[in-house]
Parts: sequence; structure tokens; C-alpha cells
Amino acid sequence: MFGAGLLDSREAVREATLAVARRTQQAGGSGFDLWASPHFLVAHRNQLTLDAFWCGLEEGLVEARIWGLQGCVVVDAVNHFGPKHGHAVLNLVLPNLPTFVKGFSTGGLEGSPFRDWAPVFDRARAAGLRIAAHAGENGPGSNVREAVLEGGVARIVHGIRADEATLDLLAERGIPVDICPSSNRALAQDVQPHPLPRMLRAGLRCALGTDDPGVIPCDLDTEVLAARLMGLDEAAMATLRRNGAEDAWCLVEAETSPQAL
Repeated sequence: MFGAGLLDSREAVREATLAVARRTQQAGGSGFDLWASPHFLVAHRNQLTLDAFWCGLEEGLVEARIWGLQGCVVVDAVNHFGPKHGHAVLNLVLPNLPTFVKGFSTGGLEGSPFRDWAPVFDRARAAGLRIAAHAGENGPGSNVREAVLEGGVARIVHGIRADEATLDLLAERGIPVDICPSSNRALAQDVQPHPLPRMLRAGLRCALGTDDPGVIPCDLDTEVLAARLMGLDEAAMATLRRNGAEDAWCLVEAETSPQAL
């Protein structure tokens, strides 16, 4: 939100998308899943139109593809604003949803039970979107289990407070878990040592992500370094890279829908 005031035109959104693409390319990545909050910019802040927002994203994604990068968008809603907000986000985006939007997610503070978000998730899923949730970072580990079992979430961001039974559940179901060390260091300082090595040993499909570099300065290189400092060896780092490539929604969609844009 600190930099959101700059996203006031199609060109600004395009440049922000290209900034993500450049960081991805510099880190040796082949694609990126870009979380975006159209409701905040279009309805809450009223600083650009939805059409300008979508056009800026599409222009940035098309240019990134010319560079050899795949990209897709995950529409983000704010958990602590509650399910009514989630429905408002869907009311805004679903009528003319671009094909490059592949997912729907909750972010923000984990203040609203994920079971209450289930109807929102169901509605997004019915529209063809994949469902993710930021869970188990600034809220209890039980949120991770609730998001999966009662919210039907197919991807977890963070999950670092999950207990052993929940880790087993995530491993058994093969649910991808995005680990964002810089965010965790800032927002979950009490979780020590970082559970990423334990999560990998438990068989979770963990990959590295940057969460919100506009708020917490980081890039993929800083997250790789943080993972190495946790004592992960080359085999573990290779597992993180492989999981990221196999589970990224932009790359999965690129394999199945090469004309998505």
C-alpha cells in the first residue's frame, strides 16, 4: 500500500509489471505469479479505471513474454476486511476477467476465519480461478489447516506456524507452500528457527517467494540467500527451484494454454 499511490495510470501498472519481470529475469527465473489488488486501486482509492488496470498488466505481461518470461496474475483480497469484501472484489473483476488472471487469494491480516471465506473461494473457483491464501504467518497455525479443509485452498503462502499434523496434511495433498523469508523475518519474528528445513524434510512442496517487496524490500536473490543461511544444502535448494517451476501457475498455464494472452 505504501507504493500503491504511484499506480495511477495504465503506464504505471505496465512499468510495475515490468519491474517484477526484470527482477525475475535477473534472478534466472522463467516466470512469475503476480499478486494484484484491483479493488484497492480502482474502488477504494479510485485512482484509475479497471480497464486501465487490466490494460497495464496485459501490456507488461506481453512484453515480459517477448523477453522469454511467462507471467500471470492472482487477484488479491484482504482477509481482515472479511468475506463481504471478498465478494466485492469478485463483483468488480469477474464480469470481464482477462485470461491472464489465473488465481484468487487472500492476503492481509488473518483476522477473518477461512471457513467464512469458503463461499467466496467457491465462487472464484466456479469462475475458473485457482485459490490461494496467506495463512500461518501473522495468524495461528490452525489457520493453515482451516484454509485447506474448510476453505478448499489449493496453495498456501507462508504456513510457517503449522503443526506437525498440518504439515503431514499439506505433504499428503501435495499442496504448494510459498516461503517468503524476508516477510517471515519482519512479521513472524517469534518463529525461530525458521521451519523451512523441517518443512522440506516433511515432504512439503515448498518454493521461495517474495510476498510483497513493495513493503518489505527483497527479491528472489535475498530469499535464496536467506534459505542458504538456514543450512539448506544444494539438493534442498534444487528442490525449492524444482517445486517453484512445477507449481507456478504461470508456468502450468503456459504448458496447457500457450495462447493465454
